[in-house]
Amino acid sequence: MTPDAVVDALRAAGFAGVLLDGGQIFARTHPTAPEFQASQVGATWHLTLSRPVRAPAAALAAWNADHPTSPADIHRGETRLTLILATPAALTLWRARADHFTAQSQLWRRAQRQGDEGM
Repeated sequence: MTPDAVVDALRAAGFAGVLLDGGQIFARTHPTAPEFQASQVGATWHLTLSRPVRAPAAALAAWNADHPTSPADIHRGETRLTLILATPAALTLWRARADHFTAQSQLWRRAQRQGDEGM
């Protein structure tokens, strides 16, 4: 798919804040959700969402066992979710996984807080 086709597919699927910038596509599942990227890697498009938490190894292993088509890893110190966009129909799966991953990453972060951190 071309970058314009991916942008069109994201907009048609109801994603928010879709922006094509220098070959990268940025968007959100919902207006208040964190931003994700769509990047072309060879002939495929990879959707990625990073969260500012380093998930424990056991949590990553459990996530990847439960979600083999959208694995998570640690990239640049953050936990990252990835899905290869094979068809526009996969955007429905991406929305659900990205929202679930965002909620799960908040739980991982809360579990790592120190007693005197934050409010």
